[in-house]
Formats: sequence, structure tokens, C-alpha cells
Amino acid sequence: MEKVINFLTNRWFKLGVSVLSLGYPVFLGFVAWLMMGYYLEPTHQGALVTTYIFINIIFFGLMLFTRKQIITRIVAMVSPFIAFAILLFGFGNWFAAIPPIVASVLIFFLSGMGETTKIVLGTIYLIMYVVGILVYLTFKMLFGNITLMDVDLSRRSTSYRYSPDKQYRIVLYVDPENDASRSVSFYLEQTDGDISLPFLECRNAMNGLHIITSDYNKPADVTWKDKHTLYVDGRKREFNFDAVTEDTAAEEDY
Repeated sequence: MEKVINFLTNRWFKLGVSVLSLGYPVFLGFVAWLMMGYYLEPTHQGALVTTYIFINIIFFGLMLFTRKQIITRIVAMVSPFIAFAILLFGFGNWFAAIPPIVASVLIFFLSGMGETTKIVLGTIYLIMYVVGILVYLTFKMLFGNITLMDVDLSRRSTSYRYSPDKQYRIVLYVDPENDASRSVSFYLEQTDGDISLPFLECRNAMNGLHIITSDYNKPADVTWKDKHTLYVDGRKREFNFDAVTEDTAAEEDY
């Protein structure tokens, strides 16, 4: 038993285990990326939440065990920032935001960082969280839901219309029922950017092409023919996703 304890408390063993903690900011970055550009559709909500919480607990345990190692201390410094990104991009999705925030904040204060570093960074993170949330809520009140995409995902319908070759899908965004001039917008998305995870389907919603917006009570007739030929109200509609990408790149360069 003493040999086992000596092995587990060996500094080199802990240093090796601390390398695994590098996976936590990678994991959080992946979650933030999904929140930023994908529409997430859980296939089993309970199993997804349980798995997500379990992953956060596992990483927290690893970091707590190696809290005095330099690698873990660095991870503890950056994790609250990435958790903040998850909070903003997935605001309102508390199942996604709360576990990493709790784990990141706890390991930040329990890690082996110096007290001065904790006070300085802790103050910065506190201001970042408070000010960031207030600014987000203010913008949301003034301009509606904030997203890096051109659409409001809260109005997205999951009744997709896939092309015969499954390379594209038509997505409907419907205005709220109490909207006097209620309309429905048709968008075209590519499916090759979708990601399928255990208990979760991630639909790539970035760079979707707007097809047409019509009255909700008299929606446009948008149909597929052949492999992926699109017809709108009986007329063939050409679409080019490369043009959207080039326009976006040009705007960024400008």
C-alpha cells in the first residue's frame, strides 16, 4: 500500500497526469465552437447532459489531483476564459454553460497559483463575466438574439427538406405567432459540415444561403428535383456557396 501511495504522490507521475488536463481547454474550445456555428439537436437529452457533466467532473478530478503542476496551473488560468465564451455563445443553455464555469472557477482557486496571481486574474475574470453579461443582455434587449450567424436560431424549424442526394437541406425560420406580419424565411445549408456525436446532432448553420422570405399563410413553393436542383415557385434557382465564402473573406480582408 505504501508503494502505491508513493507512486501516486510521485512528482513525475503527477506531471505526466497533468498533461491530460490539456484536454480540458481543448474540450471547452470544441464546445464553444459548436455553440458558435452549429444548431445543436440532442437525440437523448438526459444521456447527453449526464455525459457532459461526467466529462467536466473527470477533468476537474484530474486537475485537482495535479493542481500544483505547472501545466495544470496554466490550464486553470485559461479555462475560465473559454468557459465565458461558452456562456456567451450558448446563453440560456445552462446545461452547457454551468458545468464548465463551476469546474473552471473551482480549479482556478484550488490550483497552485500564487495568491497574487489569483487575485489579479480573478478580478479580471470577475469584471469580464459581469460586464460581458450586462453588455450581452443590453444588446439582446435592443437588437434581439445575438449570433455570429445571419439567422435567429430560436426561430429555426427542424422540419428539414433534404435534397435527393442529401448534400443540401432547406431550413425554415418562422416568425413568432404574435407577429402581425408573420413571415417564413427559407435558407439553404450544406450537410457536409454537420457533426454527429453521441446523443447529439450538430447542424452546420454557418454561411447558409437565403432563398426567399414569404408570408407565413402563403409560403413560397420550394421543392427539390433531380439530385439537388432547387425550384422556387416553379422556377429553377441557382445557388453558389463558394460565392458566399468569397464574399465573407473579402469583407474580412477589407
